[in-house]
Amino acid sequence: MSERSETLFPDAPAPDPVKRIRSAIVKIRSLRSQVGHDGLTPSAARTLLDELTLALDACASALEQRSR
Repeated sequence: MSERSETLFPDAPAPDPVKRIRSAIVKIRSLRSQVGHDGLTPSAARTLLDELTLALDACASALEQRSR
């Protein structure tokens, strides 16, 4: 997995958590249509895990910002 943008570009603003979550939802829905009788391909499974991880990171970030 690649380094996070915060590590590579510390001065860059953090991505909007809501946009990140909405993007993940769209990607996950498109992956759901790829499921065949054998399940997802290895590539699609990795993409799904990446999208879920990014969405959960965005949720955590939004909750942290909200609690400040």
